[in-house]
Amino acid sequence: MSRMKLSLKPIHIEKKLEVLLKAIDQTGKETQANKTRLHAKIDRWREQLKEVQIRLEYIRRQLIPKLEKILDIRIKNIEIVQVVMFQPSTKNLFLELDTHYKNERNNPLEDHEFADLIALSEIAQVIALLGDSVIDMGVLYQLWQPDPSDVGHITQEKSEIVSNMHMANLCDRWGLYEHRIHFDPDVPGKAEIEHDKGTLVEAIFGIIQMEHGFRKVIENIKHLL
Repeated sequence: MSRMKLSLKPIHIEKKLEVLLKAIDQTGKETQANKTRLHAKIDRWREQLKEVQIRLEYIRRQLIPKLEKILDIRIKNIEIVQVVMFQPSTKNLFLELDTHYKNERNNPLEDHEFADLIALSEIAQVIALLGDSVIDMGVLYQLWQPDPSDVGHITQEKSEIVSNMHMANLCDRWGLYEHRIHFDPDVPGKAEIEHDKGTLVEAIFGIIQMEHGFRKVIENIKHLL
């Protein structure tokens, strides 16, 4: 039986954003001057899409080379790192665009293409869920003691290692949090920030598992110890 490989189909986020920006510019030109509410929406859509583009480029040029060096891996699918940086607050942007263009003759994207963009933050969460699982297993591998009398400490040590506070510190060292793609209006509390930082670390370990397998996960557990 061959080993099942986890993968993610290409979403082509950057290409889709270019298409959407062109469509928005055209919509703006065709919209009557007295439709101020729509013009305000168009301006906001344009601003947010350009902000996403900037962050995607930062991830490509700054974050990915840094992670490759730290983790001693080559990240094969650059887009997957971009995907895990999408936060739930980005969903509304793509929902609004989908709703606006759904019945327009000049709809720039197919329904399934909009669906991919709308689901970006959910995809990020699933990859983080995978990372959470392999981190748990990897930490157990590192802490395991063959002598039965020495294993009692494992549960407590593991709990401390995978705590949000501990994971947040690693997130800061890797510089993940500042690369999030989000439109959150409020400043979250400390507990929420630590949770979000921990989730980002989990997502990176999910990517390691997807692209390089569990052996490489175990090698990189050292960053948590």
